[in-house]
Amino acid sequence: MTWYRAVHPFDTAGRLARFALGTVADVTDTLIRGLTAAVVDRMDLDELVSRVDVNRVADRVDVNRIADRVEVDLVARRVDVDRIAARLNLDAVLARVDLVILTKGVLEEIDLGRIVRDTGGGMADETVHGLRARSMRADQRVNRLADRLLRRPDPAGAGTGTGAATAGVPADEGGPPHEQAR
Repeated sequence: MTWYRAVHPFDTAGRLARFALGTVADVTDTLIRGLTAAVVDRMDLDELVSRVDVNRVADRVDVNRIADRVEVDLVARRVDVDRIAARLNLDAVLARVDLVILTKGVLEEIDLGRIVRDTGGGMADETVHGLRARSMRADQRVNRLADRLLRRPDPAGAGTGTGAATAGVPADEGGPPHEQAR
């Protein structure tokens, strides 16, 4: 700092003014904070809040902006679904359901006729196949019985299911065991 600046009246006055203003600003801030705290301590905040028109405040709130900031996943994790389900009146919910319309809608979505045809056709195929298999087994048994009664040898060889071999007669001997002993 030069002597000129130290003793120059305008420069010195400017520095003093800046110092005074800074000090006054600090004192003013401290004074305002103290007075505000004293006023708030003496006020009845419940009475003050009761004077506020909440509907007017709510009209100014941008709900879409708030909803955009909500993290739905965090909210959903906090929801107790079991507690909600326990409070649910299922009878009242079901009373509101129009079962006729619901049934018609379901039947329109699925081809019930095709399902019945496919299922019935499959059952009919299985039934016919089962009956044919039983008929074949019954036919074989009748043939075996006829072969035994007529004492026929087993034409296909011993143990094939028809003929005298299954009745205890070997295929090469040609008769029942009681005739072999004669």
